[in-house]
Formats: sequence, structure tokens, C-alpha cells
Amino acid sequence: MEGRKTGYAKCWEVFQCHKHECPAYKSSDLKCWLFSGTQCRDEIQGKSLEKIGMCLDCEVLKANKNVSGMKATLKVVNKQFKEFSKIICERDKELEDMSMELALSLSEVFEGLKKISSGDPTVRISEQSKVELISKLKHIVNLTAEEIGEIVDQSHEFAIGLAEHFDVLHKVSMGNLNARVTGVSEVELLESLKRVTNEMIENISREITKRKRAETSLKKAHDELERRVEDRTAELTIANEKLQQEIAEKKRVEEALRQSEEHYRTLIETMNEGLSIVDKDGMLTFVNDQFCKMTGYYRNELIGYPITVLFDKENQKIFRKQWLELSKGNTTSYEITLNRKDDKKVHTLVSPKPLFDEKDVFNGSFAIFTDITALKLAEKALISYQEQLRSLASELTLVEERQRRCIATELNDYIGQTLYYCKNKLEALKGTGAAAKLRESVDEILDLMEQTIDYTKSLTFQLGTPILYEEGLEAALKWLGYQFQKQLGLVFRFEDDLRPKPLTDETRILLYQAVRELLINVSRHAKARNVKVSIQRDYKDMQIDVEDDGVGVDTSKIDPYANQTGGFGLFTIHERLKYLGGHFKFISKPGYGTKATIIIPLKPVKKSIEQ
Repeated sequence: MEGRKTGYAKCWEVFQCHKHECPAYKSSDLKCWLFSGTQCRDEIQGKSLEKIGMCLDCEVLKANKNVSGMKATLKVVNKQFKEFSKIICERDKELEDMSMELALSLSEVFEGLKKISSGDPTVRISEQSKVELISKLKHIVNLTAEEIGEIVDQSHEFAIGLAEHFDVLHKVSMGNLNARVTGVSEVELLESLKRVTNEMIENISREITKRKRAETSLKKAHDELERRVEDRTAELTIANEKLQQEIAEKKRVEEALRQSEEHYRTLIETMNEGLSIVDKDGMLTFVNDQFCKMTGYYRNELIGYPITVLFDKENQKIFRKQWLELSKGNTTSYEITLNRKDDKKVHTLVSPKPLFDEKDVFNGSFAIFTDITALKLAEKALISYQEQLRSLASELTLVEERQRRCIATELNDYIGQTLYYCKNKLEALKGTGAAAKLRESVDEILDLMEQTIDYTKSLTFQLGTPILYEEGLEAALKWLGYQFQKQLGLVFRFEDDLRPKPLTDETRILLYQAVRELLINVSRHAKARNVKVSIQRDYKDMQIDVEDDGVGVDTSKIDPYANQTGGFGLFTIHERLKYLGGHFKFISKPGYGTKATIIIPLKPVKKSIEQ
């Protein structure tokens, strides 16, 4: 209302508008016709040029128009007219270019279609175009030409293939059964037709060949049958005469067989081994007298009972395993223990023989039982004696080592110390300035005592090897190797994996003596220049290798376990290691040196020699 009094009209007041989103709503600028995007008449209006027709009839324009306002309006309208003119020119240019593109492209498309319709499927046109519709149209033309080309090629291939098939079938109909369809086609139908046609010709050829052979065979069989009938008639006449002779011979054989059975029965009943026959179900069907004596049962107590009643659980397992082998035809002898009626044990050696019927079906077996109880007891006693010998040999080694160490200790503690004391005294006497002759005698005595002390030390090491007890096996073997190097000129190498190797005194002594014996063998027989001793641990075992580059030996011509006079001996090494749970390997070849390997299990240390 206040706007009306001042001579100005506001559009949102005149039209009682409440559209807050309108740019002219409650605006201080009254020139609403200059605003873009006003929302008069319930629809969004465009620029001033677009809504000028509506504004000329608007009551607000009439109320507010003046010279300055109209100038501003015309300025805006002029600017927008220029923009519209520019847009129209650009659109005209685009329409002109598009028309040209359409004309050229359509001409190219029509030309391509014309060539395709005339039978030329090789035609191709460029698919590039600014108009997507034209580009797709060109692609369709090219695709059509390509597919028509494939159809034409396949038609030609079908025509050639069918002509070849008809030619081959014509040859077959004329009697040429070797005719075949050849060539390779990419058309699956032609390949399948070729395969079916060739298979059909081969089947016809086979049938004709079979028929010809059958006719020939039938004729031969007919002629052969007639000949055999004649031959058979003559044979029957001769056979009838022989039958009379065979009947008489059969009676004679039956009598001889009865006598032979009587002899065999007597032999079975009087033999020193037990004999039994068992059916396929494991039931005893026959036993001789000796088998009854071995088991302590009467014959009627065994016949009809399973043989397994004579075995304990462990021996039943042995029997079942051997029974399975028998059913396969295997006849290996085996040992088994019988339980006598009085609960005593009888060790036997079984020699079985499987029985098969006329269809090769397993039907049981018979077996000879040899009593080896006395042999088993003797074997057990021998094993026990051998164990005692090994134990005694080990004990002798320990006793020998104790004596050697005791002698070494005595030499070192008494003789060595005494000589050392005398040497000191003589040196003191020599320094007092005695006469020259006395000094010369003292020098001679000192020299002899020095040699005696050195010899005592060497003898002490040879007898007791103190380093073996003070520093361990590794240090002792290393010292031993360098002694051999020093005395014999060998090049010695020592390797140790430095892993802990707990050993008992007995084992340590044995290993030291074994390696020393092997080094002695190298020095005496190998003619080697280099020798290596290596020690390593593998889980719970310790391995010592002694290798040389000597002349080697042919192991097939020597017995590495034969004892040697005057030495520790490979046999002794083998037996001692076996006693301690270890083993010994000896590998050599002429010209390639020798390698001896000692393997022994590691055990917790338990002192057995007084330190």
C-alpha cells in the first residue's frame, strides 16, 4: 500500500505473491521485468526477451515505467537479442554441416548397398561420422556385406562338398570300395557328413569282406567235416580194440595203486615228522601218529577241530598270515609254536603244500611239522653266550683302560716327578761353579734325564691319554691326529660340528680306540697323503668318519669283520659297537681311497671309570 502512495508498484504486492523463491519477491529494485527466472503466473519465466510480451501488458510495468527504466530495459533486450542472434548463427552452421555430412554419408551408404545388391560382398565403407546414427548405419552396411560374403563362401563350399560326396558314392555303387571322401572343411556339417559317409563305406566293405570269408570258411569246413567223419570212423574202430586192452591195464594199475597207498600210509605213520591235512575251513582232516605225539592229543581229539586250537594268540596271527599266502599258491616254510595238551611249548618248522581242486580253487593244505625245540634252545643259549662274550669284552676293555691309566698316573706322579726334581737339583749343582769335568758329567746326566722325562710323558699319553678324560673325545682325537701327522708326515684335518655329544666313559674309550686303530691301518696300508676325521651329531646318534686318499681296497675280496692279530681289529670294532647299539660301515675302492664310518647312539653320561 505504501508503494502505491509513493507512485511505485511492487509486483509481489500487486499480485499478492508469496513465492519466496522468486528473485523479485520483496526486492528493493522495482524493475522486475529485468530479472531472469521470475515465477509469475505459477510458472518460471525466462530472460527479459522471452517474457517481454507478458511484461508489456503487466500492470506493474505500466505503473513503474519511465524513460530511465525503459532505457535499461532496452539495453538488456538489445544484449539478449545479440546473444540470440549469435546462437541462431551457430545453430545454422551446425545444421548446414550436419546436412552436408548426411548427404555425403547417405550417398556413401547407398553406393555400398548398390554394390552389395549387385553381388559384391567385399565392399566396405568407413564407419567414421560425427552423426552417431550415420556411424551405426555404416556399421550395419559393413556387417551386412560381411555376413553375405560368409553365406556365399559357405554356399560354394557346400556345393563342392556335396559334389565330392556324390562322386564317391557313385564310385562305391560301381564297386570301388576304396573310395573315400577327402579334404578338410571348416563347415561342421560337411565334416560330419564326410565322417558318416566314410564310416558307412568302411562298414559296407567290412561286411562284404566278412561275407566272402564266411563263404570260403564254410566251404572249407564242409570239406573238413567230411574228411573227419571218415577219419573218425577209422579211429573208433582202432579205439574199440585199445579200450579192451586199457580195461585190463586199468585193473592192473588199480591193484598197484592199492599197494602204493598201503606203502605210503605205512611211511606216513612211521615218519619222524608230524603230518597234518587241513581243509579250506582250517579244520583238521588227517594227522599221523608223530603229530599226535608232538601235541600230546589223541587222533580223535584233533580230527574235525580247527588247527588254531593248537596255537596261542601270537602264533594264530602267524598261521593266518601264512594261510593267506598258501591260498595264493605260495609254499614258503615258516616257524610256529604248538601248545601241547600238557601246556608245554613245541617249536616247529612247517613245510606246507596248498591243495587245489580241478578248477584251481583253494581246497586246504597238508603240512609237515619238524620239531626244532632242541635247536631253538641251543640257539637261545648261543645268543646268551654271545651277549656274555660281548659284555666280557667290553669289561676287559674298561679294565685294560683302568690299568693303563693307573700306570700312566704312576709314571707321571712318581717317576716323572722324581726325575724332574733330580733335574732341578743337578741344574742347581751346575750353577755352583764346579769343576769342568763335573759340569760335563752333569750336562750328560741332565740330557739323559730330559730324554727320560720326554719319554715318560709320551708313554703316559700312549697308556692313559689324559686329554681324553680332561678335555673330551673331540680334543683327544684332534691331538691323536696331529701326533700321526707329526710322526708319519700325513696331512691331517679335523672337523667338528660343535654340537654337544654326551657319552659314557665306556663309549668314549671305545670310540677313541676305534679311531686310533683306523688311523694305524691308514698309516700301515693306505699309502695316503691326506686323512680327515670328522665328528657330527644327527638327532640321537653321533657319527665319526675317517677318510683317506690312499690306494683303497677291493671290499669284495676282504672280510672287514675278520679279527687282526695284535691290534684292536675291525672285527672288534664291529662287535663293540654292536654291543653299544651302534654299527660300523667300511667303504673302499681301489684307487679311490677308503672311508670308515662309526655310528653310535648318544646316551646320558654315567661315569664308570674313577677319575
